[in-house]
Amino acid sequence: MNQQRAVSLIYFLIPPTVALVVSMYLFSSFLFPPKEQPVNFFVDSPPPPSVNPNISSERIKLNVWLDLDFTKDASLFDELAQEFEQAYPQIDVRLSSFVRESMARRVRHAVSTGDSPDVVQGHVYALAGQGLVEPLDQRVEAWNPRLRNEFLPVAWREAMWQNNLYGIPVDVYTVVLFYNRVHFDEAKLPYPSANNSLYDILKAAQTLTDPQKKRYGVGLTTDPWYFYTWLTAAGSEVVNGNPEAGFNLTLNTQSNVEVVNFLQDMVDKGYSPLPSSRPRDYEEARDLFLQQKLSIYFGETQDIHFMQIHDSKFPLGVTTLPRTLAGNSATSVLGTTALFIPRGSPHADAAFEFIKWASDERYVRHMARRLGRYPARTWLYTSPEVTKNPLLTPFFEHLDDAHAYRLDLFLDAEDAFVDALRLSFYHLEEPSTALRRAQIIGQFSMKEALQWTPKSKK
Repeated sequence: MNQQRAVSLIYFLIPPTVALVVSMYLFSSFLFPPKEQPVNFFVDSPPPPSVNPNISSERIKLNVWLDLDFTKDASLFDELAQEFEQAYPQIDVRLSSFVRESMARRVRHAVSTGDSPDVVQGHVYALAGQGLVEPLDQRVEAWNPRLRNEFLPVAWREAMWQNNLYGIPVDVYTVVLFYNRVHFDEAKLPYPSANNSLYDILKAAQTLTDPQKKRYGVGLTTDPWYFYTWLTAAGSEVVNGNPEAGFNLTLNTQSNVEVVNFLQDMVDKGYSPLPSSRPRDYEEARDLFLQQKLSIYFGETQDIHFMQIHDSKFPLGVTTLPRTLAGNSATSVLGTTALFIPRGSPHADAAFEFIKWASDERYVRHMARRLGRYPARTWLYTSPEVTKNPLLTPFFEHLDDAHAYRLDLFLDAEDAFVDALRLSFYHLEEPSTALRRAQIIGQFSMKEALQWTPKSKK
């Protein structure tokens, strides 16, 4: 029975005054339907962490800086902050989100001006190397001396600098190869596999490219972390060394020049669109892949979740990256973020308490289910919802041997490298010349990079 007929019958069956009241209620419920009750995603989760009675009762504002990719389309951290505030009513959690590429410079500026936030999410290895992070060894030892046993070793190492712990790992990911199964079927090509080389990818891209359909074989980017994937596939590097022995910049090696020439040639022949060179232009390649205008895309593990959310019927195939030119097994790039306390945090005790909550099992499992961001926990290797997903198998195959990215230790050198890639793709300079200039700029800047000391607040 529709709303209008129901109201008409009311006037015939009950007194006019009562009918008016009832009809007003029905119309109001039609025009202003009751709000949906918020979903309690944590109903089947472990209870929240216990309250720490040693946290000061003084009212404070806790400033938390998060990676925008974790918050822009999800409310998980808002829900976490709400529960944390219920446990600690004296703490007002202020969440701010930034793109990950900007986080290092934001932290550096905040620390140098004496205006540090309390908690930050980022690549803590690089930031600790620049003297921007408070060590957590004593705090973790007092909280849980065996905590490192709960985390994947590759992620735990990325939270350390010179044998000191500076952050608690949040997630872990690698770059894998995405392909469109339908495109390969139509071209009668075998699906990519770990047996492929870079040259096999080139041949496939050539066959899959179809100008009439405005379709490219493969997508490229000038983002340095993503581009590093192509270099590792060629057995090349951008930085060698370690904190104890020192670091050496290797931007203009012959192998790096050859990789840039190789990819530049793919663009020139029309097998790949010209990267826009805008910040985060890897998202443009991902969008073209999702629109089926690309056949091959090098993406992160969480892109699987992104694509399935946006198009559940997308003919997605995922495999490991191509093997190196030397014939070695495929290698990938390791990605991981951690939560840490920047130097000068005004509320370090409350900040560490928030980090403990954010890394608790109550929340990290939902990070995997709702965001496609996989926690850096040892149970990843045994969790059926992860291990039985064939699309995630390449992620595990790459995880233990993935190369850690180190160029973000030296931000000016990283910028110079990106400029060299742009100049090369747009034929403004030869790759050898552009990379040689980047090497000179980088070497000059990195002399001071790891001796930088933030100014104390006046």
